[in-house]
Amino acid sequence: MKKRLLVLFAKGFPYNLSEPFLDNEYPLYKNYFDKTVIITGCKKNEKPTRQITDPTIEIIPDHTLSKDAFSLIEALPWLLTDKFFYRETAALIFRKKFSFKKLYALLITALCGNHRALQAYRFIKKNPGYSVDVIYGYWLNIPAYAALRLNKKLGNKARTVSRVHGFDLYVERSRISYLPFQEQIYNNIDEIASISENGKKYLEDRFGDKGKVSVFRLGALDRNLRNPTGSREVFRIVSCARVIPLKRLTRIVDALKSVTNKEVVWTHIGDGEDFEKLKSYAAKELPENVKADFKGFVPNAKVYDIYAQTPFHVFVNVSETEGVPVSIMEAMSFGIPAAATAVGGTPELIDDKKNGFLLPADFTDADLTACITALMNMTDEQYNDMKIAARKKFEDSYSAVPNYTRFVEHISDRRK
Repeated sequence: MKKRLLVLFAKGFPYNLSEPFLDNEYPLYKNYFDKTVIITGCKKNEKPTRQITDPTIEIIPDHTLSKDAFSLIEALPWLLTDKFFYRETAALIFRKKFSFKKLYALLITALCGNHRALQAYRFIKKNPGYSVDVIYGYWLNIPAYAALRLNKKLGNKARTVSRVHGFDLYVERSRISYLPFQEQIYNNIDEIASISENGKKYLEDRFGDKGKVSVFRLGALDRNLRNPTGSREVFRIVSCARVIPLKRLTRIVDALKSVTNKEVVWTHIGDGEDFEKLKSYAAKELPENVKADFKGFVPNAKVYDIYAQTPFHVFVNVSETEGVPVSIMEAMSFGIPAAATAVGGTPELIDDKKNGFLLPADFTDADLTACITALMNMTDEQYNDMKIAARKKFEDSYSAVPNYTRFVEHISDRRK
């Protein structure tokens, strides 16, 4: 009897900082599959940032996205026989949406997806003792497309599944207003696991409800720790995000400029392209009663240590767009209420005025200031109720182990 094989196409896990959510998911695979092979993107000679010691997991690196000539050449024969590619090109022309930028994005996706499918195909042919049960794309772009191409070469014998998150979902977030192959993936894949109800509705509104989109939420690890209680006489705010334009972190500075009646400490965790600009802007604009502590990049385990040791009164996320922020889940696991923009799946995390505050996507500085002031002025009983509600929401819906167990169990049990 052949052993069960899971083929997973990832963006970059376990290289660089890609897909931290998989850190909590992949240890479960061995409970349902005899072998997992992960085909993932990285640069040549790049070293993994996370060491996988599980003997049932095998990593196959792909260098196509770093424009490795050999990988591109290897992918060409598969591309030339790829009906998905020709259909996609024709659709761009017939719908009058063609541009060279879109063609370039399409070519990159097609070459990379085909090369990753080729690498998986080679592994399968070299290991005939395994039966491919599930082909899983972690994102609804290159990984999902690679899953379809591999399954096509295998005679469509496996079940194809993809997760969908945020940047791979919302076409409005694309600089060229185009996500290659999205409609074809939707029409041809067996199941799409959205991380939010919002994502499910978005896909079904665009492409029709075909009964193939389910909701399987991400989650944060439950360390059974709580944020220490601290007097709100010194009000402590925390944010955790990449410092990039999408996250709009200067807006926190703008809101705090109006908070002059109480000492405030704002801690930001995370670095990024605008890190130094943010520090300079805060130093210039914040009033004397507001102190900013920029931690820069902090490993995830250390983030948990910070939450366990420092009393924070609110977690703030003012992103322009989101999928469902795991950073908010992590804060809520410690009982920290959140104030965040109502974008993507964030409203599914935050019940307004119960476990935090929801801000409009186009919020004003006064809107955020009002949320912070409301938290400052609550009675201890009101504030403690909000902390308890934040923790309960996490326990009920966003704890990693039960969420990922349900998902892996689900895909392992499904049959075409």
